[in-house]
Amino acid sequence: MTLYPKINNIRNSHLVIKIMLGISILISLTCIIINICIPGNFFWAFLVIAGIVYTWVTVMYSIKRNINIASNVFMQTILISILTIAIDIIIGYRGWSLDMALPIIISVANITLLLLTIVSTKKYYQYALYQVMTFLISILPFVLLCTTNLIKLEIFTILATFIATVTLIFNISLCGKNIKEELIRRLHL
Repeated sequence: MTLYPKINNIRNSHLVIKIMLGISILISLTCIIINICIPGNFFWAFLVIAGIVYTWVTVMYSIKRNINIASNVFMQTILISILTIAIDIIIGYRGWSLDMALPIIISVANITLLLLTIVSTKKYYQYALYQVMTFLISILPFVLLCTTNLIKLEIFTILATFIATVTLIFNISLCGKNIKEELIRRLHL
């Protein structure tokens, strides 16, 4: 039995990260070269590079943070949304990212955060704060729907906004006082 936790060898961790970074760069360059050598009008190597960048941002965020599940869900919501919009633009914008992908991502994030709040026995108000921040992001597709003609399939955006609103109301009813106290504490109001 030891009294102290085992500390990971930092040198080995840095070596693994450097090796993985080298492999990522090699894969990216290989895809670019193949994409240039094979004739076609679609530059699919950008999709591979976008996926690699997304993976690195996720991994580095997870390593740097002392993984709070709710913060990870929130960050993944933002990153996956950006990635899907980028993929849609790269393959010749058809609008599926705003019509379907974004509302589905937002709905899943809102439901996940609500479930985390319900299941959590301690510090559930921290999850509720991320629920509020996710709700604010969830409104963006609805604002796009009302102000532009970028969204063609309205039902997904309306459904996602409804889910976001219901989960926020449920969250506030579940732990409204704690959310208010936490906002005052964090924002120094």
